[in-house]
Amino acid sequence: MFNMKKLFFVLGVFLSLVGYSQTAERIINKHLEITGGIDKWKGFNSIVITGEIILGLNETYPIEIYQQRPDLNKTVIQIQKKKIILNGYNGKKAIQFNFQTNTIEESNNYISEAFESDLIDYSIKGFHPILLGEEKIENVNCYKIKLTKDRESEIYYFDKTTYQLIREDNDMESKIYSDFQVFSGLTFPCRMVVKNREEETEFILIFKSLEVNKKIPEREFKF
Repeated sequence: MFNMKKLFFVLGVFLSLVGYSQTAERIINKHLEITGGIDKWKGFNSIVITGEIILGLNETYPIEIYQQRPDLNKTVIQIQKKKIILNGYNGKKAIQFNFQTNTIEESNNYISEAFESDLIDYSIKGFHPILLGEEKIENVNCYKIKLTKDRESEIYYFDKTTYQLIREDNDMESKIYSDFQVFSGLTFPCRMVVKNREEETEFILIFKSLEVNKKIPEREFKF
């Protein structure tokens, strides 16, 4: 005889999973909407950031960050009025500064990171969102969403009231965002706390100026 209870159980599990998926999709879409809209984010092609990095209690240094589609980037720090390239990638070559030898070295194990957030067109990129529930982060009630692709995963915490992205976690590091401001119609965090799990280190980034879609001279990525 056909087991109706088993059928109802299977349908219940299926519908609950579908419901979670739709809720996760709605939260991500709402986040993109309130931070500028999907069209503006897709038209976001480059950024130049100036600010400071805080290491420990009293170590503060000026910093410049250059990023451009599809995955070009460069970070420059100023120590005792001297600018040093911390790291960079120009599409072919990756470099990083070695503080032990005070020289710039080529990074052979570098894995490029896309300029565009994985939250944009996540399904086209092969990611699957899962709503894990709710959790309080920095005294803020948040939705907790896991974005997975094969063995890759990232966890995002969205403010339940504002839908701002408060925290982002992966296996290597955790990033906590705050002080949200609008630049050229897009919302960015101007304060970021980065905690490295492997090295057990922590630093704070304070952004003072963000120039969206600024044309970056080719020389900035010549290294």
